[in-house]
Amino acid sequence: MNLLKKKVLFFYFIYLILGIYVYSLLQINEFPQKYVFTEWLINYQGGFIRRGLLGELIFYLSTVLNLEIKYLILIVQLLFYTIYFIFYYFLFSKIKINFFWILIIFSPILFAYPLIELMSLGRKDILIISFFLIYSSINYKSLNSLYFSFIFFFGISTFVHEITFFYLFHYLMIFYINKEFKLKTKIEKFHIYIFFFFLIFLLYLNLFLHNRAIIDEIINSYNYEEITAYSGAFSHLEPNLLTVLRGTLSQATIINVTKFVMVFLLNSLPFLYLIKFKNIKYFSTQNIFVLFFILSLPVYALVLDWGRVIYLNHNFFSVLLLIYFRFNL
Repeated sequence: MNLLKKKVLFFYFIYLILGIYVYSLLQINEFPQKYVFTEWLINYQGGFIRRGLLGELIFYLSTVLNLEIKYLILIVQLLFYTIYFIFYYFLFSKIKINFFWILIIFSPILFAYPLIELMSLGRKDILIISFFLIYSSINYKSLNSLYFSFIFFFGISTFVHEITFFYLFHYLMIFYINKEFKLKTKIEKFHIYIFFFFLIFLLYLNLFLHNRAIIDEIINSYNYEEITAYSGAFSHLEPNLLTVLRGTLSQATIINVTKFVMVFLLNSLPFLYLIKFKNIKYFSTQNIFVLFFILSLPVYALVLDWGRVIYLNHNFFSVLLLIYFRFNL
C-alpha cells in the first residue's frame, strides 16, 4: 500500500472511529430499553441460553467492579470497534490497494454502515466480525495452533450469537488456505473427529439446552422496570424456528426484497467482476462469491433486518478476499 493511500485509509478509519465513539456515547442515554442494549443483557442467570456469554461476563464484572452495566457495555463496544478497524488496517497494509479496493473500502455497506444505519450501532455483530478478523489475521506456525484458534474463536463467537453457525464455511476456508498454502501439511483423523464432536456439542447447547433457560430469572437479575420478556432481544429468545421464519416471510414484500437486492448487487460488483484469483483450484471469484451467497440464504430467511445480513456477509467476504491477496492467490 503506497503512502498516500495508506494515509487516506488511516484518516478514514479515524474519522469513522470518532463518529462511532460519539454516537455510542449519545445512545447510552437510551439504556436499557433500546434494542441494542437488551441484546447485551442476556445472561446465564436463568440457565444456559444462546447469546448469553457476553451478558454473563458483563453481569459478573459489574458486580465485581461495582460499575454500572451500561458503562461496561459501552467500553466493550468501543473496544471491539477499535479492534475491528486496527485489524482491517493491518490486513490492508499487506496488499496493494487499487481502484477496485477503494470501491469496496468506501462502500456504504461496509465500514461506514454503523453510522449510516444507527440502529445497527453497538450490535453484537461487531464481535462476530472481529473474532473472524483476529482468527484470519494470525500468523500461524503449526497446524495445532491453527486448529486451536479455529475451535476458540468459532466457539466463543457462537456463544456470543448463534448467527456464527452460518459463517462456518468462512472459518473453514481460512483454515484451508493456511493449511494448504502456508503450513502445507495434512490434517489428522483426530482433528476431524474433534471437529464434528465440537460442532455437535455447540448445536446441542444452542438448539436444545437453550430451551431450559428461564427468561424471567434473567430479567429479574437486573431489576430494570423497563425490561420484560417481550422487550427487544428478549422477545426473540423463545419463538421456535418456524415462528421466526413465518415472521420474516410476512415482512418480505416485493418492495423490500427489490430494495435489498439492488443494494446487494450494487455493492457486489467489485467482488464479482473486478477481483480475480489465480492459484486456488476450482475456486474462481464468482464461484466463491456464489457459494457463500447460497450459504447465507438461510440467514435472510431467519433475520428480519436484511441490511444487517448484507453488512455481515460483506465483512466476512472482504476478510476472505484480503487473505487471498495476502497469500497472493
